[in-house]
Amino acid sequence: MEQTLRPLGTVMQLLEELGHEVTYAYEDLVFVNHSDFLLQFGETGSVLHLFFNNECAKKDADAIEESLIPAADKKGLSIATKGRYSLSEEPDENLQIRFFDL
Repeated sequence: MEQTLRPLGTVMQLLEELGHEVTYAYEDLVFVNHSDFLLQFGETGSVLHLFFNNECAKKDADAIEESLIPAADKKGLSIATKGRYSLSEEPDENLQIRFFDL
């Protein structure tokens, strides 16, 4: 099975330059600003999907989107807004993520 290299370092640098904090990275997901939004790596390493937490205000999401997407383009990354997500804690203390398309 072919494995795609994910440019996590480039993504982290981009987010830090824009004043965001990577709070957790796991497999293909990068949680940002204490879960205000997350980035999910796509099929190829330079493509990312942007999801906003259901609790993130629309005006905040719009501002993040307006700064993040053009800055990513300059670094050779392609970010597409895909929808929203919610986090909930399961009885066994695992987190469950539910994704909602636009």
